[in-house]
Amino acid sequence: MDHGRLNYAGILLFNLILLPWFSLPVIGHNRHRDGYQLRTTSGCIQSNITTLKCSKVKLEEIQLTPTVQRLILQSVNGETVNTANISYLQWSDSKLIDINSSVTYPAALSTLDVSRNDINILYNCQFTSFTNLRVLNMSHNQIDDLPRTVFDNLNLERLYLSHNKLYVIPFQVFAPMKNLRMLDLSHNSIVTILDHFFKFNKYIEELLLNDNRIAKLTSNALEDLTDLRILDLSNNSLTIISKGLLDSLHKLQYLNLAGNFITNLASGTFRSLQSLTHLDLSDNKLKQLTFSLFHFSQRIESLTLDNTLIETIHNTELLGLPRLEFLYMRNNKFLKEIEPYVFDDTAFLKVLDISGNAMSFLPLSLANLTRLEKLNIADNPWACDCRMFWFAPWVENRRRNISLSELSCGPHAYPNDMIPTLQHLNCTGPRIAYKTPTRQYRLKTMALLECRYSANPPPSITWVTPTREVYHWNPDPTIPDVFQKHPPAHDQALTPLRTIPPRIQVLDNGTLYIQNVTRADCGRYTCYASNPVANFSTEVLLHIDPVDWNNIRIQSIIVGFYCAGGFLALTLLVQFLRYVLNKFGILNNCCSFCKRDRVSPRARQIYAMLDNIEQYKSQQLERLRENYTLQVNRIKENCTQQLDWIQGSYQTQTKHLKDIRDIGTQHLTGLRDQYYDQVRKVRDYSTSQLNWVRENYIFQRNKIRKFSAHKVLQLRETYKYQQQTLNKVLENLPSLYFENCRAGTCGRAESVVFDANDIEGIDMYLKTKIDRLTEMDDPTSDITQSKLSLYYTPTERSLGSRISPAGDALAGIHINIIDNKPVPPRLQPSTSKHEEIYVGEVYEEREKNTTSTTAKIEISNEALDKKETAL
Repeated sequence: MDHGRLNYAGILLFNLILLPWFSLPVIGHNRHRDGYQLRTTSGCIQSNITTLKCSKVKLEEIQLTPTVQRLILQSVNGETVNTANISYLQWSDSKLIDINSSVTYPAALSTLDVSRNDINILYNCQFTSFTNLRVLNMSHNQIDDLPRTVFDNLNLERLYLSHNKLYVIPFQVFAPMKNLRMLDLSHNSIVTILDHFFKFNKYIEELLLNDNRIAKLTSNALEDLTDLRILDLSNNSLTIISKGLLDSLHKLQYLNLAGNFITNLASGTFRSLQSLTHLDLSDNKLKQLTFSLFHFSQRIESLTLDNTLIETIHNTELLGLPRLEFLYMRNNKFLKEIEPYVFDDTAFLKVLDISGNAMSFLPLSLANLTRLEKLNIADNPWACDCRMFWFAPWVENRRRNISLSELSCGPHAYPNDMIPTLQHLNCTGPRIAYKTPTRQYRLKTMALLECRYSANPPPSITWVTPTREVYHWNPDPTIPDVFQKHPPAHDQALTPLRTIPPRIQVLDNGTLYIQNVTRADCGRYTCYASNPVANFSTEVLLHIDPVDWNNIRIQSIIVGFYCAGGFLALTLLVQFLRYVLNKFGILNNCCSFCKRDRVSPRARQIYAMLDNIEQYKSQQLERLRENYTLQVNRIKENCTQQLDWIQGSYQTQTKHLKDIRDIGTQHLTGLRDQYYDQVRKVRDYSTSQLNWVRENYIFQRNKIRKFSAHKVLQLRETYKYQQQTLNKVLENLPSLYFENCRAGTCGRAESVVFDANDIEGIDMYLKTKIDRLTEMDDPTSDITQSKLSLYYTPTERSLGSRISPAGDALAGIHINIIDNKPVPPRLQPSTSKHEEIYVGEVYEEREKNTTSTTAKIEISNEALDKKETAL
């Protein structure tokens, strides 16, 4: 760290924080605080029983006693030192090359200082035997590389590597030292620090990276150092501070960015530094301080801005520093002005040093610094004019309570002659001497408004017109006034007036010149005079001659009459031409664009309403047709599936019966006793299965018929409801629509409804179908009808009702079981033939019923298709 460049706050911080850490025993100090001093051999001094200091002797001549725990060697040459009982070893200026070969038995060492030697190479795991080492100082050597595992098995708290030749450092090389508190890498040639480089060293409190060649630090380079309190990045090559670089440093107290190439600092750079107390931005390329730069770092006590390119300190640039006590702005060669209200935001300033700048006057707000203890304003080209007239009495009142530098007027003036010069200035505030009296001016004439003031120095004049336009005039442009940053002529929004040539302007003597007076120029003009001592304002009135007002009223009335008459004549002429053109049909025959639409707006509205109704009706009918088609297709598909299933069931059952017949015929000889029982069981089983299939088929057929009839009735009711709705809409329409409809202009829209004859036919057809379905539901009807169910399947109760009173062992069994018992002699073979004939007849009867049912469904579907075509 370059201590010669530290300011007062930096020196204070160094004494309080850094000095105890750098404090090592001084060579040559041979007196202990308790007065104990014992010289043992030539060149060695034992200041107390545990400390031995040797300088410029050979190592072989030193005699170590068992009580020595602190050994300080300076310019001592030798091979090895036995440190079995040594806890502190400082061996400097001795041209050491290898630590391991020079220090033996280092297990007891807690502090090792080998600075200012010739160490240039370190090895992997070099400090494995230094188990208790806490402080390691290898500064001022020739180290150019750190092996990746050089610090393994080390638990250091402070590490000094400054003034070496380090260029590139391995990623996270300090990771084994998780308790590291202080790291000094200053005065090397380090170029960059990678992201999360200190991820495993989150307890570091002091990090010194000054005097390197760091050009950029990425946003995450310092993210893991949450306990960092001191950060020195001075004298590097930084051009910007990356966004988010300092966001995690909530405990940072000291930050030094001096000696870089930073040109701009974003407003959120120090947003997270809530504990920051000392900030140094010196020796950078800053041209201005960003607004709100210090709004979130309100604990800053010391701020240094030396040797920058700043030209002006604006009023709000130090806003947010209520605790600032030390402000240093020295040697800024372009700093010419501190605006008047800058020091209003730093009321607790104790030390202010603005020496070596290019300032010519001090702001008046400096007088509000009641706690100021030291003020240095030397080496500035002070003008010593009326702008600093206030400074002389303020210094006389504060001379006992403040330490001042030399107060001279400019670099070539006699020392300490500022106060006498200011005391003999004759500075007075502006007083009104003459102003133009209230006058009446004719329109289109010229007006001169004048206000003269007596003051020293002559005041600047500012005119404000009734339309809020502002005109400035300064009698001496070399001495800027309070409005120096305003345009010479502007409106109330500071927008410059660019009328060329100007109608209103300020003459060389401060008189306001108005050319071609208009009605807008009438009103109250404010004349504002100001100089460094005081300011004053007065008003000048400008009125328009009443004769002009009367002439304007008369001319306005005449012009109004002429305009009204001309407009009336023009209207009559246009109407006459229109009448003539319409009379002879010129517009209708020659100009298609000029033809009028003879349909009234009300009629067009009705037409549009009817079109919407027709469109809505067409959409609804289309949806009904689609729905009807979908339902019909579903019914047809369901019917076809049911017929296929019934037919397949019939074929399977018939084949099964034929198989039973063949098996019975083959075993008649051997199963004569049991044949009758088996045939009876097979017949009952077949009969029950056929009845079950037939009932399912009949139920599904009736279900389909009822579903079709229900859908037709539903469609019919829907169509009737729509017809009634349309009739009501037509009844509510205006009479004009019905008259047009009677005339045949609107009756062309086709309404899709049932014809009366069709409705009667459909009613008869549906009535017949419903009657037939009712007969089918009658219990006394033919046995071919079935009870209704969702999907009929005979239950145990229904099957049990068909079992003979004597019971049957095969009830509910759907697999034929053939016993090998003999057939009773009472059953004749002719029974088999009779059973075959009976089964064939039943099958043929079922085929006929199926064919007739299919034909009826197709006839019903054809009738529905015809109705759909009619719709």
